[in-house]
Amino acid sequence: MSDLSMMGIYSGIDMSMVDKIMEAEAAKGTKFTRQKEQYTKSQNAWKDMNTRLDSLYKRLEDLQKPETFNSKSVNMTGPENLVISAGSNAATGNYRVQVQQLATQTRLTGNQVSTGGDIRTELKLSGTFDLNLGDGKVHSIDIEESDSLRTISEKINSSTAESGIRSSIVDNRLVLTHSEFGDKALSVSGSAAESLGFDADSIFSPGQDAKFTIDGLEITRSSNTIDDVIEGLSFNLTNVHSANESTVVSVTENLDKAADALQKFVEQYNSTMNFVKSQLSVGDPSAENNTTGTLSGDGTLMRLQSSLRSMVTNQESHGTSINGLQSLGVTVDRNGTASFDRTVLEKQVKENPNEVKDFFSSTRQVPSEDGEGTVTERKGFATNMRSLVNQYISSSNGIIKTRRDTYDRMIRDVNDRINKFEERLEARKNRYIKQFSALDTAMMKAESQMDFMFSQLGMDSK
Repeated sequence: MSDLSMMGIYSGIDMSMVDKIMEAEAAKGTKFTRQKEQYTKSQNAWKDMNTRLDSLYKRLEDLQKPETFNSKSVNMTGPENLVISAGSNAATGNYRVQVQQLATQTRLTGNQVSTGGDIRTELKLSGTFDLNLGDGKVHSIDIEESDSLRTISEKINSSTAESGIRSSIVDNRLVLTHSEFGDKALSVSGSAAESLGFDADSIFSPGQDAKFTIDGLEITRSSNTIDDVIEGLSFNLTNVHSANESTVVSVTENLDKAADALQKFVEQYNSTMNFVKSQLSVGDPSAENNTTGTLSGDGTLMRLQSSLRSMVTNQESHGTSINGLQSLGVTVDRNGTASFDRTVLEKQVKENPNEVKDFFSSTRQVPSEDGEGTVTERKGFATNMRSLVNQYISSSNGIIKTRRDTYDRMIRDVNDRINKFEERLEARKNRYIKQFSALDTAMMKAESQMDFMFSQLGMDSK
């Protein structure tokens, strides 16, 4: 019958009965759905695992940096007339600094040039504008009638790399400034110089060197940024002290940087290991509705768990006097949770910063296998653990990438099976509809034939 709503009028088998039959048939396909759900959960678990390991990898990177353990702090007492930064090689100690004079640049300011109120106006000048830089060095600028005060300034600046002179415009005046600090020669000449405001009335401001003292020692430099006075310290002079003023600079070990780095590692280690533990959980096998971790029994994850735990708890010295993380304040309880005592690490860093640094990461040159030349050998706790973690999270050939790719294929395969199963169900449903519709049609014809036969016999078929 073409009208499905009429199906079952004669046979009593309507679409609701067909739907019930198909529900029973569809139940056979739930195994595919369960497989897909499990594969997806496992894939997502490994994705989460990758994220946590990536964070651990970054925490280990901080522990590999030499400056983490050789970092210095700078504190100042008195006027803050300078800014000081300390490198890892700076010696600890106190220094009294007095800034007596800041370095300045030589500057030559011309008189006002008539521009009609617009520095873009053509000046209708032509000739040369010569920058005399001392020792017979002259840099010439060609001036054309179409030039304005702005374009002339731009011409000067376009050759700063060669001449060392920068130009700016202030109140319709050309201001020429030497790019270097200190007393530098600078004058102008040429046929266009006077028309551009440079004559006997031009203002010449000679540059000067910076002068300051460190613990009474007088020092002169041609810049306000100085990094060649005390090894590891960089000074940026900003203001001049009065005659009776000075600033005391204290350089100390920055113990917080090392402690913060190890604290963050311990926190991420615990987060990672707790997640691993939850994923491998077997739950309570005696419980009626026992729930296990998504990756319960996964050998790859179990090996990772064992390797990470072993690295944290063993007492390997990595070629130093430090016997494992325990000597730096990291301990692990019976549940596998790590804790950190900052005071233990701070004491070690204060007394043996290089030993602590080398425990986490060090390099040395060793003979190559073929005996020709040397190769760089890298070792240390952070170096070794990063290498292990990278085996799992590498985006090119990491273990986790391989596992996730495998689950991708398995999910595609089960999707194909689901699609084919659903196609078979649809075909079977159509076959049932066709068969039951044919049955209805046959019963309808049979009833019509009986009605005709009874009518011919003068009998009522009802």
